[in-house]
Amino acid sequence: MTKRNEYYLQLCSELHALGAKILPEHPAHSKESNTELLDKLAKLEADFAKSDDYINLGQDIITHIISHYPDITPHMHRDLLWFFGGDCLHYLGDDELERYQNIEELYYEQSAEDSNTSYRNIRAQQFGMH
Repeated sequence: MTKRNEYYLQLCSELHALGAKILPEHPAHSKESNTELLDKLAKLEADFAKSDDYINLGQDIITHIISHYPDITPHMHRDLLWFFGGDCLHYLGDDELERYQNIEELYYEQSAEDSNTSYRNIRAQQFGMH
């Protein structure tokens, strides 16, 4: 697994952990609806990068959280919007899209020379965190 995918898997794991903490007692939806979302988060984490289906599942989960769980949305890492793409990209601003594109270009350029290139560090530099 690439450093890039390791980074995004970690974000998916964090989202699953957040869901496990918040969803069981979430008052705005039925227990069945909350359980279904938790099951999807678990499947996403388990199937991550093992088939092309995980991208569609990720898009479905992210857009579902945004539209049905607006109180959870601010706690979700915005990088997941970029990673899963599709309709998720509509929730990113133009400046964010440009930064993410720059991150991708830098990562693939640098990882061609060094397989240990840190996606996390490139991202931090682009967002002014280093």
